[in-house]
Order: sequence, then structure tokens, then C-alpha cells
Amino acid sequence: MRIINTTIFLLLGFISLQAQLYSDSISVNFFLLDECRISQNISGEINKVKAEFDQASFNYICYFPNTSSTEIKVKAFIEEYKIDMPYLTDYDKFKTKFYGATMAPEVVVYDEKNQTVLYHGRIDNSYDQVGSRRRVVTSKDLQLALSAIINNEEINPKETQTIGCFLNK
Repeated sequence: MRIINTTIFLLLGFISLQAQLYSDSISVNFFLLDECRISQNISGEINKVKAEFDQASFNYICYFPNTSSTEIKVKAFIEEYKIDMPYLTDYDKFKTKFYGATMAPEVVVYDEKNQTVLYHGRIDNSYDQVGSRRRVVTSKDLQLALSAIINNEEINPKETQTIGCFLNK
């Protein structure tokens, strides 16, 4: 009887460890530039991702780190591309440096409680190089990462190469 109780305890412990793969405080941080054609073109996908995963209670925010992205231009960008999430400028590059963003568009999925980057890179593979847009998107990397979090699975890959416009340093 003692062996059975120990086995059940160990199994329950394993199940509870599995349940804690990610915390309940996940932020999805987009880095965008209003003048970047790739940021403009990816805005529809950003809206789709937010709509699809809105029930998962992720915290979404857009950062505009370049000083050329004035408050007026950023607001116009948000309105034109109908991005329904909070946005901030990041002229001091605090968030840009913290998350290690270097290009736009770029996304960092971050576990706030565990202070861990879960995914860093592109939103999808709609561009294979600057100026060369794919006819067919074959990998929706951000969707895969967020689905993995919801399903309590490992995110794979955890990082992808971003193609876009460079952020000012």
C-alpha cells in the first residue's frame, strides 16, 4: 500500500510540475516603426494574432523606439492599421535593450513572473529577405509560440531571425 501511495504522490508531483511550465503573466511585446514597410505589412497579422489569442489573457503592447516615430506618426499608424492594443514610444531604448530588440517588426514573448524570454523573433515568415515578400506564408511563428504556451508545451523554435528595418541605437 505504501508503494502505491508513493507512486501516486510522485505522479501528482510530476503533473503539477508540468502545469507550471509558464506563469499566468505573459507579455507579447511588439517593436514597430511607423515608416517601415514591413511593419506596415505585418500589422494585419498582428491584429489576427491578438484576436485569436485574446481570450488567453496575454498582455499586448507595441513599442516604437525610433525618435523619427513621433507621437503624431505613431498615433496615425495605430489608427490606419487598426491596431487595438496599448502602445508607447521607447526613445530612451529601455524596453528595446531590455528585450534585446534590434529590428522592426520584432516580437518578444516574455514570462513576467519568471523573468524569462519565451520567444524572440519574427511574427511570421512573410519575408525571406528585405524587399522580398513571400507569396505564401509557411510559418506563423508567433502563433505557434502562443499556442505552445496555451497548451503547456515547449516552444520550438524559441528564436527566429527577424527581417525588417533596423532600430536606432
